[in-house]
Amino acid sequence: MTISPRLRTGGRRRGRYGRLTAMAGALSALAVLAACSGPPNGSSDSSDSAFALSPGTPRAAGPIDSFSWAVYAEPPTLDYTVAFDYPQNTILSNVCESLMRWTPGLTVEPGLARKESNPDPTTWVYDLREGVRFHDGRTMSADDVVHSLGRQRNPDNAAAWAQVFQNVTAITKTGPLQVTVELKKPDSQFPQYMATAAGVVASKAGVEKAGRDYGTTGGLACSGPFELGTWHKGQSIELDRFDAYWGTGAKADKVEFRFLTDPSARTNALLSGEVDGGYLIPTESYARLGRSVTGTLYFGEGLSTVNVNVTNLKGPLGDVRVRRALSLALDRSGFVRAGLGDAGRATTSLTTRAA
Repeated sequence: MTISPRLRTGGRRRGRYGRLTAMAGALSALAVLAACSGPPNGSSDSSDSAFALSPGTPRAAGPIDSFSWAVYAEPPTLDYTVAFDYPQNTILSNVCESLMRWTPGLTVEPGLARKESNPDPTTWVYDLREGVRFHDGRTMSADDVVHSLGRQRNPDNAAAWAQVFQNVTAITKTGPLQVTVELKKPDSQFPQYMATAAGVVASKAGVEKAGRDYGTTGGLACSGPFELGTWHKGQSIELDRFDAYWGTGAKADKVEFRFLTDPSARTNALLSGEVDGGYLIPTESYARLGRSVTGTLYFGEGLSTVNVNVTNLKGPLGDVRVRRALSLALDRSGFVRAGLGDAGRATTSLTTRAA
């Protein structure tokens, strides 16, 4: 089980954007919690780790002009159908929203759908919120939901989330603000995936207008608290606060996501205050960042595992007894120390304790 680190710093300067007046933690709750959630029970169990776990980070003290966040790669696209890596999901979770939402305790709650119901084992009904505005000025309707989920199922799109919909037989508009999903058989996972990028809703008209350029140029026509601003290719992506947001508005006027592919450069930017925070901090930098007075290094319980797999069963590895012997010989705790900076736990399961 890995432990997900993140660093937050106090904002000191903001160049052309003005000066920060609070800690740089004004990402929407979805971004903070989805990318690095704490233990579901809110505990801080550090008995088998050199690092104390935090169930969360301090709430924002108040509004700020802007803040910057480091990501380790530039997204190839921000099209929600192919958002399957940390950088694009960190950015998109502030711009686009799904039918449902994940809570810090890993339960599902209403998102763009004010209510979900399950009238029979193979039917899911989503009643939508009224008056939700997209960034392109249009108001959300059932047609937008049918189109958005339909893009995930369209084989021409090669959607990363297509497998989520393999059990779906129909997605239909059953009212101005109601969508019904029919399944081939009961599926406990499908309703949970509606809280991920698989359940994102964007303006049908906005997506169709962008055509093949959707996700790479122009806006995303979503409904989140931030809208896509300027994309400086190879350098950064800026988000601007969306003042017509239906929910609790963002506390920052602007966000800058900096693409820092080199781990050392990312660490130095955090230490110098050039950027105000980031997730997935390089393990070799834990000691330096932990001693820094610039900010605070937090560790949250991760929801993913690092696995070593045998993918070629030819030769000696085709013998299950050999594979069992190798498994018994592996120093899992040594891997945690060497590969994860001792910020993790050895596990015999494919899923983590938190999940």
